[in-house]
Amino acid sequence: MIIRGQDLPDQNGRKGYPIADRQHLLHHLAVRVTTAANPFKPHRHEAEEIWYIIEGRAWVSLDGREHEVAAGDVILLAPWVEHGLRTDERVAWMCLG
Repeated sequence: MIIRGQDLPDQNGRKGYPIADRQHLLHHLAVRVTTAANPFKPHRHEAEEIWYIIEGRAWVSLDGREHEVAAGDVILLAPWVEHGLRTDERVAWMCLG
């Protein structure tokens, strides 16, 4: 599932992302930079993850289907869904899992 940041209302400088049913104990938090020369290759695992795109544009692959994402978007990854991220430029993003 992808939550488009541009579609969420800004209320006094805050955006509320509807992820209440996805909040669990986190096992890791990573800030990553992906470039055309260094894509985040598709893989799968048993843990849920939440990705937040900090800056840039990219394509996220979810079980083989690509979706364009941009700064402010959130990607909710269910267990065992194959996922990866590529860009033609540079994208900074955060992974919580």
